[in-house]
Amino acid sequence: MLIDRYLVGEILRPLALGVGLFLLIYVGFSLSKNLSMAADGLIDTATALQLVGLSSLTTLEVILPTALFFSVLLVLGRLYQNGEIAALVSAGVSPLRLMRSVATAVVLAALLAGLLSIFGRPWAYDSIYRLEAGAISRLDAGQLAAGQFVTLDVDGYMFIADARAEQEKLHRGVFLFRTHENDRGVVHKELIRADSARLPRFDPGREAVLVFQDGYSYLLGPEGGSDLSLRFREMSIVWGAAEQARQKYKSKAQPTAVLRNSDQPKDIAEYQWRLSTPLATFLLTMLAFPLARSRPRESRLRHNLVALLVYLLLFAAVSLVRTLVEQGALPPMPGLWIAYLPPLLLLLALMAPERLRQLRRRPLQEAH
Repeated sequence: MLIDRYLVGEILRPLALGVGLFLLIYVGFSLSKNLSMAADGLIDTATALQLVGLSSLTTLEVILPTALFFSVLLVLGRLYQNGEIAALVSAGVSPLRLMRSVATAVVLAALLAGLLSIFGRPWAYDSIYRLEAGAISRLDAGQLAAGQFVTLDVDGYMFIADARAEQEKLHRGVFLFRTHENDRGVVHKELIRADSARLPRFDPGREAVLVFQDGYSYLLGPEGGSDLSLRFREMSIVWGAAEQARQKYKSKAQPTAVLRNSDQPKDIAEYQWRLSTPLATFLLTMLAFPLARSRPRESRLRHNLVALLVYLLLFAAVSLVRTLVEQGALPPMPGLWIAYLPPLLLLLALMAPERLRQLRRRPLQEAH
């Protein structure tokens, strides 16, 4: 039908523009972060660009539903404001018919978002972690810049030095923060402040030793636990090889089939997030139809603010429930799925009046 092609075409143009714009913003932010790491000597430029590309892929599962929601909202809002929807309704085309006309395109977009989440997301994160581990294995810590914080994400280290002595190959006025887990799974945070430190070059397959002179070490126990402080003349920390970093288990990088059989709360939350992405895309886009409804020539400001609020509340609710599942505070069933019940009920409530009007018209049409 002509109206179907017209609506889909009108929605695709702002959709492509929105995806491109959101990606451009994210790529700009990611470039700034990764090129800064390259300038600090943590990674080379080629690795930085690879990380930008891979991390951009992980954002598409969120960018696509977001851009689709606002594209539908924009196009339908314009059609309502210009009176085109009123003309279609007077010709016998109901808003429900308009929803059905783009339903196929929405389902395809939801499936694409699902594929990105189920297959693209773990592949991209696995590649990112491997690149980071490889970069750490080639890092010459003695060349780290002074005067700025340097985060070594793979092992949870954060480092800063007041100055660097080139000839002595020392960093002076050193501060190091790290988190580590003991054999019982208890996580501790450690702060080290030293007058100087000798940082090695990290070679693949070998351990490296960081040597600190004249300083203090503060070991912060878990909440409610005791803290320890230590004054030292010399202190050494063994940094594991890059292979050990690669072996760290990260839910985001695990294949979906592996997560399906896991009973760990973080794995369950990640698994349900991936599976629910198509549902989130479909529900969010369908909500744009009733939220775009307005009278001809009526200001769109109030409707757009309400739609933005619904969008923010949906993502906030999903993030909150996902955190509860990760922490084991919410059982796997209903788990993350319960976060989609309110938007589903909202969609049904918003569409109910139109459905009732359609049912009332049917007996009158049959009588004529």
